[in-house]
Amino acid sequence: MQRKFAASLAAAALVLTTTGCSAISDQLSGAEVPTAEATTSGGDTAPILQTTGWGVVDGMLSVVVWNTSDRTLRYAEGVVTARTDDNQLVASSLEYSDAACCQVEALAPGESYGFYVDVGDRASDITQVDVTYRNVSWASATEVDHHDQVTARPVALRDGTLGAVAVADITSDTAIPTVVAQAFLTDPDGKLVAVVSGRWTCVEPGQRRFYMQLFHDVPPGTRIDEVQVHRVADDPTRPAPECKASRTL
Repeated sequence: MQRKFAASLAAAALVLTTTGCSAISDQLSGAEVPTAEATTSGGDTAPILQTTGWGVVDGMLSVVVWNTSDRTLRYAEGVVTARTDDNQLVASSLEYSDAACCQVEALAPGESYGFYVDVGDRASDITQVDVTYRNVSWASATEVDHHDQVTARPVALRDGTLGAVAVADITSDTAIPTVVAQAFLTDPDGKLVAVVSGRWTCVEPGQRRFYMQLFHDVPPGTRIDEVQVHRVADDPTRPAPECKASRTL
């Protein structure tokens, strides 16, 4: 079956409590945006993030999105909806209590981010995936982007008793309160299999080895295509960690 990719930018998700182009203009200029409900976009409105692919493994749906803008997306909540070829609903991330599954934080221009949702036995019925956004906050045009202060390198994909484990080396030039790392797993042909992520606080300067537990098995031949790491400066859903002072390299 042909897979259809769609990343919908909800007018209400950008405009929130008002309508029209004025709120969209505020969004693109870097203004903070209050709470909104996610809806499906219409017309020729460009999406907040471009959906580049999705995959299913062991009842888990993974979706990868890409920041095509010239601004850092400070925070947003994605709403992932999966449907069949005849547009019947298979699953929505709104149905699950773990809202953290679809938060995106500190996504710099040109970087990708992965969402994943456990959808169960009907995962094989999915042919269409849509992503809308709410609670969107862009960095201002003058805000300095520090994403290059921390980098990641894939090391290995291992089998574990609880499922696959992605191993990566994270290198930081300075102490960082919080980072989110994500490994993008693909099959030998480069098709997305799954996304696995981890979150760490009080990251010291230098290189550290991080382990990301998928909690699902993956097919033979699956590999780590890429690891991206995001420096989280502020998270509206969590208090800032209290880290001890550390030297800088």
